[in-house]
Amino acid sequence: MKNNIFVFVVCGDKEHIDTLHFSIKCLLKFTQYQIFVVTDVERNEIKIIHDKIIDIKTPTNYNHHQASIFLKTGLHKFLPNGNNYCYLDTDVIALSASCDQIFDHFIAPIRFAPDHCTLQKFSPYAVNCGCLNKWSKDRDRFNIAIKEMVNKNNEKIVDNYLIDKQKELQFELELIKKTRIKKILIGLKYLTSFSKFKLNQSFYLDKINRVWHLSSGEKIFYEFNVTKIETETGFRYSRIKQQWLNKDGINIWDDQCNHLAEFISKTFNINIRKPNWQHWNGGVFLFNDLSYKFLDSWHLKTLKIFELSDWKTRDQGTLIATAWEFNLSRHPVLDKKWNFIADFQNNGLVLDNASGGISDNNFNNIYHPIFVHVYHNWGNNEWNIWNWIVNKIKILK
Repeated sequence: MKNNIFVFVVCGDKEHIDTLHFSIKCLLKFTQYQIFVVTDVERNEIKIIHDKIIDIKTPTNYNHHQASIFLKTGLHKFLPNGNNYCYLDTDVIALSASCDQIFDHFIAPIRFAPDHCTLQKFSPYAVNCGCLNKWSKDRDRFNIAIKEMVNKNNEKIVDNYLIDKQKELQFELELIKKTRIKKILIGLKYLTSFSKFKLNQSFYLDKINRVWHLSSGEKIFYEFNVTKIETETGFRYSRIKQQWLNKDGINIWDDQCNHLAEFISKTFNINIRKPNWQHWNGGVFLFNDLSYKFLDSWHLKTLKIFELSDWKTRDQGTLIATAWEFNLSRHPVLDKKWNFIADFQNNGLVLDNASGGISDNNFNNIYHPIFVHVYHNWGNNEWNIWNWIVNKIKILK
């Protein structure tokens, strides 16, 4: 019978090893299986406190980040054959005694969970296309223009409940923008309303003063003088699209481009036939001996981009390339509960107090994560989601 084994990879800075220690401690509360840590001991700033360590010498010309990715994508070379493995990033936290059941969900040749964004959104974070810098300049110009226009009362909105409601409103408005029919219907409703525009049961807009309120009357968001911003920035506000557009007609807040697909074609001669494919997240994945060819191809591609200035030091761009190389674009992904991504920037990330669950799309779906992936704002005690995680762990002790 094959053994089921969890595996982490870490090397280098103390902060990453501290994160590992926290995540291992949580996993040990629940799992009946072994936990391996693959590392390059000589690189580590502090000692890893764990009894099952596989020490691998990494290329000396790699920095710690490259060395960690070298180990992660090379696990098929460094781990014993004949076992089932579940890889976990160090910032993936186990929250349930059901964690061991993840091994029941392997589908050859390998299985990942979906990422929190799609390929075009991820693109500028995988390659050096310059888009992030361009977007940043546009947004800086916009923010400078509105700085003097911010209603001073806006600074009084410091109550955490009202701030959460502000995020909920922004998420609702974003959803409307993505659906053409809904956008048209809401637009008609807006035009036919008088001084007060009721968005839904929760929010309304004071059209005269351009202030959003909760249905109970509290102010939560102040809008700005559109005409003045257009004059000072050269941007144009499309009321139909409800977007700020630059001189090229591109939404200044639309973080997406096609450059990653283009770079994959150029570098690996692999054609991404669905430009906005829902790619996989590399934080959790299941593999065994049947995964060898896939992992080996992913590993070699990743080592190649280390030498190319067009590519950033990431493993997900090459993971996308490998998935399409092996015709796995429609391969089943793990349910989100196995790798629930807690994205600090996601306005739709909310807690469901009634059920004790969490949503990443403003209550359209409620999840009870078995593993939660906190890939930034780790340990932020001012973040309600982090406190929810910590409290959940305490309750489960």
